[in-house]
Amino acid sequence: MSWLKRVCEEETISLIKTMDSGQSETCMSPGLTGEYDLSRREKAGERQPPPPPEYMGLEGEYDQLGLAKRVAEAFEQAPHINEIETLQIGQDGSTIVLKGSVPSQEILNHLEDIAAKVDGTKQVDTTQVTIAASSA
Repeated sequence: MSWLKRVCEEETISLIKTMDSGQSETCMSPGLTGEYDLSRREKAGERQPPPPPEYMGLEGEYDQLGLAKRVAEAFEQAPHINEIETLQIGQDGSTIVLKGSVPSQEILNHLEDIAAKVDGTKQVDTTQVTIAASSA
């Protein structure tokens, strides 16, 4: 199953925010790593008003699950983690919520690192992830 199909729409707690002309600059910050996704931001900038980074979809459009979908896309690009079928991705504003189980703490740390690099991510919540006991 692809990562994009594991975005939890029904589990996602997402607040619809209205953009106003007095919006603070922190809403357009790049996220945890300080890197912007310039091509998506350019596409988002063509829309009026442009969506905030956490609601920027795969093509720069407004999408309530935009950040979660972009994290799923980033997970897809890391082939050594695509066999994890027991993990779902949710979104609470600019926080990515991972839910389910993973084989090891090392893999969970790697997933957190990938999610943190996605433009718009402010926090990665792994409190709902368990480490599956490996059978030896």
